[in-house]
Amino acid sequence: MNIDKIAPIAAVALSLIAVFVSFEYWGLLLILIGLVHGLMSPVDDRATQAMVYGAAIAVPLMAGTFGDAIPAIGGIGQDLLVNFTVAIHGYAIATLIGDIKTRIMG
Repeated sequence: MNIDKIAPIAAVALSLIAVFVSFEYWGLLLILIGLVHGLMSPVDDRATQAMVYGAAIAVPLMAGTFGDAIPAIGGIGQDLLVNFTVAIHGYAIATLIGDIKTRIMG
């Protein structure tokens, strides 16, 4: 297995665990997963970069809608998506760092 399979699985697993287990460093762990994934597997395609940035914006909005739409389990789904968004934000930050590095270095 490579980082492109391990990082998303780890992010989803930690996001799900974070819904039920209280630990103050879940956010740090999730953003590190996103950063490591983004730095080890850089995105060169502009369309894929735009998709990553769009996901960083759209997933929290979907989480809010999910939480409001389903009364019984919506809160769990909302928390799961919000936690997963932290990893997506880490990936987006790493993508932005890679893009800036490419523009500066040539």
